[in-house]
Amino acid sequence: MKIISLTRNGQFQRLYRKGRSFVAPTMVVYVSENRLPVTRLGITTGKKVGGAVERNRAKRRIRELFRISLPNLKAGMDVCVVARSYTVTAPAEKMRKDFGTAMEKLGMWNHEKPVDSSDSRVSEADFPA
Repeated sequence: MKIISLTRNGQFQRLYRKGRSFVAPTMVVYVSENRLPVTRLGITTGKKVGGAVERNRAKRRIRELFRISLPNLKAGMDVCVVARSYTVTAPAEKMRKDFGTAMEKLGMWNHEKPVDSSDSRVSEADFPA
């Protein structure tokens, strides 16, 4: 399944202004309805995360978490994940737990579909280096 990205500054600003948020040690997550039939992802990584290599690694790790979780997420939402410096070095299990907790607290899980716990287990091998 292809991930549709938030691309325009206005989309991010609307999400920061009107969306709900959840703060975790590895990331900050914002969500808001988008009135579309798809769930879109935006990723923000600041220079505090590190150099270009670290920022790109953080984005790849977040994108993979989102890709694995997408079948179980509600449609019609915008999600923005802000990477923190711990995102680059955190164990995969910690990131999965933080992302899952954020989605639960923000009401993003689609409870109509059964969540298969075997699919939600993520190992370090699932993340691109």
